[in-house]
Amino acid sequence: MNSQTNGIPEGMNSKGKLEGMHSNGKSAPLTTEATKQISLEVELISGNATPEGTANYRDRFPDFISSFRELGSTGLTCSAIGFGGYRVDARVPLHRAALALAIRKGVNIIDTSANYADGNSERLVGEVLRGMIETGATKREEIIVVTKGGYLQGENFERARIRLESEDADLSAGSELAELTRYSGTLWHSIHPDFLKDQITRSLERLQLTTIDVFLLHNPEYYIQWAIKDGVAEEDARAEYERRIHNAFAYLETEVALGRIQFYGISSNTFPRPEESIDRTSLERSLQSAERIAKEQKLDRHHFAVIQLPLNIYEHGGVTELNQTRATRSVIAFAREKGIGVLINRPLNAIVQNRIVRLADFPEREFPPAEDIQDLVHDLALQEEEFKNGILKDIAISPQSYEAVKQLLSLGKSLDDRWQHIGSLEEWKDISTTVLAPRIQYCFDLLRPISKNEPKVFAFLTEYADSADVLIEHINNYFSTQA
Repeated sequence: MNSQTNGIPEGMNSKGKLEGMHSNGKSAPLTTEATKQISLEVELISGNATPEGTANYRDRFPDFISSFRELGSTGLTCSAIGFGGYRVDARVPLHRAALALAIRKGVNIIDTSANYADGNSERLVGEVLRGMIETGATKREEIIVVTKGGYLQGENFERARIRLESEDADLSAGSELAELTRYSGTLWHSIHPDFLKDQITRSLERLQLTTIDVFLLHNPEYYIQWAIKDGVAEEDARAEYERRIHNAFAYLETEVALGRIQFYGISSNTFPRPEESIDRTSLERSLQSAERIAKEQKLDRHHFAVIQLPLNIYEHGGVTELNQTRATRSVIAFAREKGIGVLINRPLNAIVQNRIVRLADFPEREFPPAEDIQDLVHDLALQEEEFKNGILKDIAISPQSYEAVKQLLSLGKSLDDRWQHIGSLEEWKDISTTVLAPRIQYCFDLLRPISKNEPKVFAFLTEYADSADVLIEHINNYFSTQA
């Protein structure tokens, strides 16, 4: 679906670059904001994954029946391989096709998160599922949708920052804002019940669903890692970490009662850590917390049912590290014993000594010289300064918008002499998609209406978008080849 934009850059194209005016006159894809508005207008897909529906899906693939598994004690049957949404984006047609193909070929569990592609991963899942359900290619009850909440990046981060800086910000003890984990300058974290309520609402809208099958707390260990770094005593940090998980679980049980989620759990990279590790997420302690909550709320059963952790040939602690029940069982053995479903992430990547090791080949790309990239960065920074010191001062724009453009139109300046210090392809993609692109997008949204009557602004935006395209492609290729 396209909207008319008079050729002014709208957002990011299918290669993850800023869109400019195309020679064929076609406009760019819908912006994130426009896509979000559309998702709010459509009727949500009712229902949820069911034991009968997922079993029927399995039976349609007789060649693979033996590979399907029960997802812990949920009663749901899932394919051995799931579709991971970490890098997929609703604005990339190839990603849409990949998910549709996976569902047609026997994959019925989809894993995504609110922060993947700043919400566009969830949007892709919702849009593809809607299309396939409406055409009869699949049924809602056949597909298990897993999503997560916890990260404040991109849109989430900006909303929280504005709220935190407002005059009426609630910073009382125990409030959502008071319990923010400010992990780094542009990455915060939270599993506070008020935040989870908001995140589930937004995830349901993006997914176009009435019910999320499995909702996971996304890397809650960020709190304890931040707390130790911030000087909190280990014993106090540990106690607070477990209190926050307990409160999150208690809230998620109310979401189960409302029917907005079926089951909940935790996705944590520290499940496999040795028992003495201060930032280890303990499955045993988490299960005990869920059991206490079931008694407190007088439930027939708790709904803590799924965990997720890394497992590959380098990171094998999930099966080899005895860190449960007084160091007698691994986390996966304990999960199997207690009927907890286990999802594996990083099967084809490994983190070894804080660096990523690829366990699968990918196409090589041209390796652009660093000097060429630095020249492109410098040229883009000059364009920004010339615009802000010239054209911007002469156009009719509100003082607030003027200051926003002056501050945020800084892609070249932000990268100048800094881009080479980015540690990996993943870090570059996180920075470019959750920090840099939203800032530029915001500036374009402010300047686009003005450009209709200001040829100089139109010319700048078009030239700037072309320059940014080239720069981003070069940096993408640089880090892809380096990886």
